[in-house]
Amino acid sequence: MKTSNKIRIGFVLPRDLHNYKPFRNQPLNALYLLTLIEREFGKNAEISIIDLRCVSKENIVYYVPKKDLYLYSVATIDYPETVRTVGEIRKAYPLARHVAGGIHINIYPEKSAEVFDAVALGDGEYIVSGIVRDAMAGALKKVYLDERPIDINAFPYPDRKFLPNTAIADTGFLNAPYSGLPGTGVLFSRGCPYKCDFCANLVQAPARFRKPDLITKEIEYLKKDYGVKALVIKDDNIFALNSEVARQTLAAIGKTGVKWRANSRANDVPRALIKMAKEAGCVDLAVGVESVSQKVLDLIHKRLDFGKAKDFLGLLREEGIGIRLNLIIGLPGEPKDIAKRTIAFIKAVRPSSVLLSILTPVPGSMIFKDL
Repeated sequence: MKTSNKIRIGFVLPRDLHNYKPFRNQPLNALYLLTLIEREFGKNAEISIIDLRCVSKENIVYYVPKKDLYLYSVATIDYPETVRTVGEIRKAYPLARHVAGGIHINIYPEKSAEVFDAVALGDGEYIVSGIVRDAMAGALKKVYLDERPIDINAFPYPDRKFLPNTAIADTGFLNAPYSGLPGTGVLFSRGCPYKCDFCANLVQAPARFRKPDLITKEIEYLKKDYGVKALVIKDDNIFALNSEVARQTLAAIGKTGVKWRANSRANDVPRALIKMAKEAGCVDLAVGVESVSQKVLDLIHKRLDFGKAKDFLGLLREEGIGIRLNLIIGLPGEPKDIAKRTIAFIKAVRPSSVLLSILTPVPGSMIFKDL
């Protein structure tokens, strides 16, 4: 890019009011986008993360340096705090511009445009360069839109150097005996073909997976530069519906020798893939069963046979893979004895851990749209 202009950019991570250990969650959106900005604009962009995750409300302004452009990726749970943060920064630096993307912004673009100087709709990788160029030229548009499904293999893995080393690798991600391994979060795919009524997944499409060599390359980078030995794979489902893609993904991870936990659907995963996952270093799988009632599963369009789910959990136990059981209480159609039945199910399954959630009708979900 040929320009004599320079721009100061800060990607703001708002105060985290809902996570017990906020720094264990990697801000992958910020890292992906800052990596792309640096690759395209080089020394013409001074870029950094402004990490407010554990800063008290009264002290936010003291942790925010002066920038020309502040970027945000906003989920619904963080929206009120982000709005408050923008207001505080505007008081300190009234000439700066604020641009936001993320799931909440995509659901409520008009309302969000009242708070931010511009909103980004769609995958940020296709949009962020145009935003920076326009900001440098003083010609920021109100809306940036790109509806193309992202080709995740066209972009580099996120550079972690924008965070201090202490905020990259931590312990306690995996269950014993691997809880002491230094680990971090990664993402090797985008998208989910399912549309459960409680989920705010905006795009129902087949998952797009990283190429095997890019998966291996990213893990080796994390091992070499940050001593990572454990991974939490954030993909909606580690097992691609295409069995060949699933095998290639597992083989790519297995080459690196790390231990890992991932998310999995609870049906239609053959034993051969479970065995391969185990051999590739998988020690835990988080399985979204959600409810012990088949009636409830049908009502929320989970597309899950409860009997097959129990069989799948049995296979995991037989193959020596720990189970993190994901369950939701408060779903429509629950019988009066749902608590008793859920407790009995947990005792029978003997999972390594349980993530029990209370139904929250989040914007973007079908339950929110049709209470």
